[in-house]
Amino acid sequence: MTFATACPSELPYVQGLMAREEVVGIALCGSHRQGSDDSFSDLDLWVFVKDAVPLSESYVLGQMLPDTARQEMLFEGRDDTLTPHLVINLLTELGVVNIKALHTGVLGRFAEEARPGLDPQFLEDLENYATMRILHDPHAILSRHRTDLQERFVATAGAWLVPALTARYASLYWRSVYQGFLREENACWHHLMGEMVQLLAQLDAACDGRLPAPAKWLLSERTGARVPLMRALSSVQAEVRTVSCTEKRAILRIYHSLARVESAVLAPAALPHGMWWRKVFTERLPHLTVLPDHHELRPVVQIAAALFKDLV
Repeated sequence: MTFATACPSELPYVQGLMAREEVVGIALCGSHRQGSDDSFSDLDLWVFVKDAVPLSESYVLGQMLPDTARQEMLFEGRDDTLTPHLVINLLTELGVVNIKALHTGVLGRFAEEARPGLDPQFLEDLENYATMRILHDPHAILSRHRTDLQERFVATAGAWLVPALTARYASLYWRSVYQGFLREENACWHHLMGEMVQLLAQLDAACDGRLPAPAKWLLSERTGARVPLMRALSSVQAEVRTVSCTEKRAILRIYHSLARVESAVLAPAALPHGMWWRKVFTERLPHLTVLPDHHELRPVVQIAAALFKDLV
């Protein structure tokens, strides 16, 4: 038996935790909930407890878990002094069980205070709460909040998330052309292009009515994303890593590859100003070539015109 083949009641510690009076609900999160798990994946169990319960290792290990629970003493880089939860890794015969104990009020406050935005932590928390697989919820508290978040944020992703991601992408596109392509600042260009690839992956999910996967799975083919599109983005990402900003033709080809992905993800008719960011090559650069300091851009403009002539 593995984590993936076990039924909920057979998962380590679940039955014992379900019997605890202070446990309000249990949910499966992370890769096992997403269906992207493999033999390296921890089992992420989120255990919601009453707000009065002290969240300390001594309480969780001494009161909520059996004496046989074997903790993995490994620091994963979390600073739990700043977060209203406790994370404990436990070694089992099936693998590592990652128990995240948190007060039920944390979920309630998140649902109450949540506002649309691109903050990475907000998007990650939203994705977890709105898609968690509920294993134990006797008072329907978890399901009520999950349904609320799905209706407010997942069903409406096209109205709030797509415009926000598109605006961010367009802004970075314009900056990447100036910081990297024109000014030949390699570090800036590579950084901006990496962000743009991530934003296109997020846009693909949002346009499809899904919340973007967490950063570590964003370009993975396992998360329900369109496989050809993820492969195209991965290909662009690989090209970006190997190109210098002095290689004008190569960089123009990369922007053209991005344009093909943009066209597969976005509907120009649904955008108030179309894909206006592409005009940096077809309108802004031609204007620059008339300036004495930028005559050298004329060949570049000719190449760009040929590449982008078939694009909206």
